[in-house]
Amino acid sequence: MRHAAVWIIGAALFRVAVVPAEVCPAVDPDSVHTAAVAAGDWLVRNQDETGRFLYGYDRSTSQVNPDYNIVRHAGATNSLYQLAAVGEAGFLEPADRALGYLLDGAVDHDDWTTIVLDGRKARLGTVGFTVVALIQRRALTGDTGYDELIRALGRFIVAQQEPDGSIRAFWDPATGGPTPGEYGKFATGEAVWALVELDNTFPGEGWWEAAELTLHYLADGSRVRKEGHRARLPDHWAAYALGAAAPDRLDDELTDYAQRLAGYFSMRLRLEAQRTGTPLNVAVRAYPGPPSGVGTAAEGLAALYRLAGDDPRLATLRPDMTERLACNAGLMVERQVGSSEASAAGDPGKLEGAWFYRSYTQVDDQQHVLSGLLGAEQAMREIDI
Repeated sequence: MRHAAVWIIGAALFRVAVVPAEVCPAVDPDSVHTAAVAAGDWLVRNQDETGRFLYGYDRSTSQVNPDYNIVRHAGATNSLYQLAAVGEAGFLEPADRALGYLLDGAVDHDDWTTIVLDGRKARLGTVGFTVVALIQRRALTGDTGYDELIRALGRFIVAQQEPDGSIRAFWDPATGGPTPGEYGKFATGEAVWALVELDNTFPGEGWWEAAELTLHYLADGSRVRKEGHRARLPDHWAAYALGAAAPDRLDDELTDYAQRLAGYFSMRLRLEAQRTGTPLNVAVRAYPGPPSGVGTAAEGLAALYRLAGDDPRLATLRPDMTERLACNAGLMVERQVGSSEASAAGDPGKLEGAWFYRSYTQVDDQQHVLSGLLGAEQAMREIDI
């Protein structure tokens, strides 16, 4: 009996402290879609006439964060176009308004164009997102009037690229050149996604060669050594790039890279499903993660899910990807602030449709979770969950 008690207590402690049970609330694709639309509504409701979004809000103090991050603005713009692309046409006009804010900062230099706002340096990620947004808009509307601008922005990305595939994160109007030795944690992935989409839109113009160079830089560990990271980054924007590429473009190294990324994103979402926020659980699994962080893992996995549908080398991963995306979608639908909870607050328009980390939400919380939910919805509908 003593031995049995040790094993029983040990197993219970192991289950609670080491591998706590996952919580996967039941959810259907329609509910997932509704949650994504509600997040889009939050972005639009808190968008001003210039196209800028509310950057951040603390519900405990009713304070608005006056800061602004133009890369996150550009990312949120893409999320609105993603909603329009799945049939929510009402988001096209606010997406265009947000895009207009970016294009107001267009600056021509040599044979390329970049984006400079508020007198600051041009940021690689802003340009990458602007390219993707313009290409999404082109596909939605059939408007080819921005084609030369898209190419010119793409040439800026290529001008920032170095021979090893790294891409410098900033361009300084004061010096008329790139800021040497500065690389963005996420900007490289954002830029290479744009390069892949450029190749899809304008094939045969050399965009793939630039994209492939940077994808291998991300895949083979060169980035870790050059940029001083401790490990390979779980780059969800690189996942978007891989997901947008034709499978026959991806050699074995890039396919292996896609599989490694999928493994990380899946593990990250599994960990999140083990976080309940109760005192004991917080002690062993920490507080439920920031929505933006959870969302990036979901949208990265969703991008690779789409790739796995076309690439037989990854096809066996698809069922597990769907299971993980559906579990996370249930969590995020449950955690989203609904209308009844928001109506009890002093400023419901800043709460409804949002996800909060403790008491704070930011524009990218809505952006990333929204995009992850749209990917989960697609996967769930394809297997009829």
